[in-house]
Amino acid sequence: MNVYIKKMGCKVNEYEASSIMTELENYGHKEVMKIEDADIAILFTCAVTNEAESKSRQVASKIYKANNDIRIIVCGCSAQNNAEQFAKKNNVVAVFGMNKRDIINCVNNIDKLNNSPLIDCSISEHYDDYVIPCMNKTRHFVKIQDGCNNFCSYCLIPYIRGRSRSRPLNEVVNEIRVASINSKEVVITGIDVSDYRTDKGETLLDLVKALRDIDIRLRFSSLECNIINEDFLKALKDCANFCPHFHLPLQSGANNTLKSMNRHYTKEMFLDKVELIRKYFGDCGMTTDVIVGFPTETQADFEETIDTIKKANFSDIHAFAYSKRKGTAITKIAKELPSDVVNARQQILLNLKQELHKSFLIRHINTIGEILTENIKGNYITGYTKEYIKVILPKEQAGPSQIVKVQLIDIVGNEMLAKKI
Repeated sequence: MNVYIKKMGCKVNEYEASSIMTELENYGHKEVMKIEDADIAILFTCAVTNEAESKSRQVASKIYKANNDIRIIVCGCSAQNNAEQFAKKNNVVAVFGMNKRDIINCVNNIDKLNNSPLIDCSISEHYDDYVIPCMNKTRHFVKIQDGCNNFCSYCLIPYIRGRSRSRPLNEVVNEIRVASINSKEVVITGIDVSDYRTDKGETLLDLVKALRDIDIRLRFSSLECNIINEDFLKALKDCANFCPHFHLPLQSGANNTLKSMNRHYTKEMFLDKVELIRKYFGDCGMTTDVIVGFPTETQADFEETIDTIKKANFSDIHAFAYSKRKGTAITKIAKELPSDVVNARQQILLNLKQELHKSFLIRHINTIGEILTENIKGNYITGYTKEYIKVILPKEQAGPSQIVKVQLIDIVGNEMLAKKI
């Protein structure tokens, strides 16, 4: 069968999709890049916001519109949240939520399915094993954990993906060793990476120590501030290939809002963690997520958030407008803010984002770094430093998938121009 894969949402979806496609290829199926060439489409959906869920439904419709003969399998968070919204769509033969392992059997027996869509939205209490996906020569994502126990008051993920559960440490280490043969960088990802804790009691600290001597750049997709302490940072410092880029979701810099969000820390605690990171890694990449217009956020809370962001001096910010999700705790106690208030605050935050990012780039002019080259872009090749600065380098100076030592010499938009040294 020719299989078309559509991935939406986070890197966890990307990992799972790549893994499932790798296993399907082992059964003789072939991945195709065009919907028109496919017999089967597998749609990995997202439900982090209302917009993401709406886009997931739209994509299912577009797949059918592009190929009326295609059979569609839908899975992922949006399908888990509401399977019926997909089951009633044209040519959908199966809907899976988190139980993606059965997709393999579904594809292998696609002709046995009747006119009524198969629906399976069960959630495992244990970490679901996946085959190691085909290796990307540049960057390889490794999923180590699934689910979440935090129950932030605005988030559906604990209800959709279930409780936190982790992959055995030896399996993670083995995949990264295999990845190091062909790839130059590995990104460790999961729903709540910081909550990595195996059945044997091994934690993220143990994983970092186990990866210390593997010859591949090591990066985390995201870390919660509660994982940051002296022991953890010392272990990272001992990893010669660790990329000093910390993505620490702040969500709000106001204590009242953080309490309403059920985030389990204060702005003072968060800023202490930022200071501790800089003790070990200096002017490293420090990015964050911030939700604007949370229902309980007052003007004073928003101004407090802006002040906290400035004190943290992030290198970049992902700014999100609050999205109401039916079934979350906050919808039961507070109404949404007026859209004009939310939009105005988001614009202020976006302006601050640009200011902080430019300041970060200015501080790195004339510094020396290593970039992992990726894509050709006109006369240049792009890549990222360990600090997650996007760099453009004259393409005659390097090819794709190379680690290149460079000097950062100027700012070009939101990127930096570099020269090989």
